[in-house]
Amino acid sequence: MAGPSLEQWISDLGLQQVNDPDVDKPVYRLPAPDGRITLSAALEERISASIREARERRNLSRSKLAPLLGITEAVYAPYEASVSRLTVGRLIHLCEVLGASPEELLAPAALHLWGEKQSKVDLLLACIDKLRPFDEETLQDVFSLLKRLGKTGMSGHGGNGAASAAPLLARAAGPLKRMNGHGGT
Repeated sequence: MAGPSLEQWISDLGLQQVNDPDVDKPVYRLPAPDGRITLSAALEERISASIREARERRNLSRSKLAPLLGITEAVYAPYEASVSRLTVGRLIHLCEVLGASPEELLAPAALHLWGEKQSKVDLLLACIDKLRPFDEETLQDVFSLLKRLGKTGMSGHGGNGAASAAPLLARAAGPLKRMNGHGGT
């Protein structure tokens, strides 16, 4: 399997080599829009804070959360203090027991993966929250609408995106109105 060269991959993604004190060898990371690169320790601190904040928003104590994960509070506490690193499996389990989305727990730690500006990040995360409860048929309609908007130049640089997407928008609006309590059957 040929694929791109390592140098091409690094270039295409805009990765930068960094020497992270928590990693024995140089690593490649994506810089945030301001050009800064978050090192492992800071990333772990942000994830820990995000998990603690999610737990606190739900008015759930560590002593109540830990047993849901099958661990003691003494084992759980270091996760929120960024002393112990979470496995991906434990992070997924936390999403389940907190009723949290992965975006809620991870986006605050790495906003640059969701957008260049805070306003775009907020909008994208709000869109994801609005889409999550839709049934598959409605999601398919929304996806078709987005595809059509992308193909027709809806970016404000010409094209007739709004006109060609109007039938799909009307079709997708029905379930949206029903979800918001504005009529429908």
